[in-house]
Amino acid sequence: MTPARSAVSNVLITGITSCESRGVEALARTIAEQLINTEGVNKVTVLTQTPALDEGALAPTGARCVADPFVVSRSWQQMRPQESPAELTARGAQLLAETDLVVATGGDLYTSDYGVSRPYLRVLTAAQQRDIPTAMIGQSVGPFDDPSDAEAWITVAARCHLLTVRESLSHGYLVGKLGLPEHRVQLSSDPAFLLPTATGERTSAVLRPLGLTPQDPYICLAPSQGITRFSALEEAQHATAVTRLATALARTWRIPVVLVPHCHDSRRHNDDRILAAHIAEAAGMSQVMTLPGALTASDYKGVLSRAELVISERLHSAIGALSSGVPAIAIGHSHKFNGVLAETYGDTVDVDDIHADVRAFTEDITVTDRIVHDTDAAVLRTALQQRLPLITDRARSDFAQINSLLGA
Repeated sequence: MTPARSAVSNVLITGITSCESRGVEALARTIAEQLINTEGVNKVTVLTQTPALDEGALAPTGARCVADPFVVSRSWQQMRPQESPAELTARGAQLLAETDLVVATGGDLYTSDYGVSRPYLRVLTAAQQRDIPTAMIGQSVGPFDDPSDAEAWITVAARCHLLTVRESLSHGYLVGKLGLPEHRVQLSSDPAFLLPTATGERTSAVLRPLGLTPQDPYICLAPSQGITRFSALEEAQHATAVTRLATALARTWRIPVVLVPHCHDSRRHNDDRILAAHIAEAAGMSQVMTLPGALTASDYKGVLSRAELVISERLHSAIGALSSGVPAIAIGHSHKFNGVLAETYGDTVDVDDIHADVRAFTEDITVTDRIVHDTDAAVLRTALQQRLPLITDRARSDFAQINSLLGA
């Protein structure tokens, strides 16, 4: 399917929740920048739950941020205009009337994990009903617990002009389990592999309050305050395990451990700053420290890019390191973690060396021991650097294909 050329190309980005999560910011900023740099694109509009906040976060891209009229999250209602159903419907129709292409991101939004999969299909369905081209890029999809959720997603995906996934597990699920024709699903990578890194000067300024110079080695540990909601773990039990890992790393590797709170959420249950502060206090040692300040996704990538090793419970913290050529290990709650890391490192690295399930990590101290004592950062770095050009090329290919969709 090839859409007609448009004299003016306005692109609508959906699948964004809030740039309070620096992982979401990494996706939104990267996609917006790539689109703005695409020949023929005149305007990029981002649908989000926190438009004023995200307008500031995405200011360098020139993208316009508006409250999503198709999905209204109760937990962010105070950060968006109050609108009646009729007002939302009218505004959604007006946005689509001005749109030449809808691009859906979201990473792992389309799954049963979070209970929001079907609402985020609404704008895509509405666009397709109006014959507006749609693209879904860099997805991790499923698994769906409810067959009706899977059917709803397949109905939309089958009509997309471009559908790419960021790892082989999702590719196999869509083709083997959900029955999409193989030629309709392309293996790509996460768009955030293209996120720009903060300047060296800026990164040095961020690290300076911690007493770290550009020559000082350190490990980054990115804990997730929200991970217990999706893994049936007690918060205290999880915090104890992450604190144990932080102190063991500092004592064994004999270098500082920098805690990276990658999600600055207005909702306490998902604000990593709370957990990072707790870990630093519980560790009780100067070598375990947390990054202060309202840092951007690019700022965090700058810090991650200088680390010797990154261990992360937030996937986009890991991607910030991996995309910089820095070895990362994920502690995850879903298939997206091991899927993305396995895809990035390739077959030469055992997935058990780069991923641990958060439940096993929390309940079994030998998992911490293995991470601390058996991780060979040099081997991981070599495998990563050999594979990284392929991964970044895959991400760029999505935007080259979007270029073609717009007739540029």
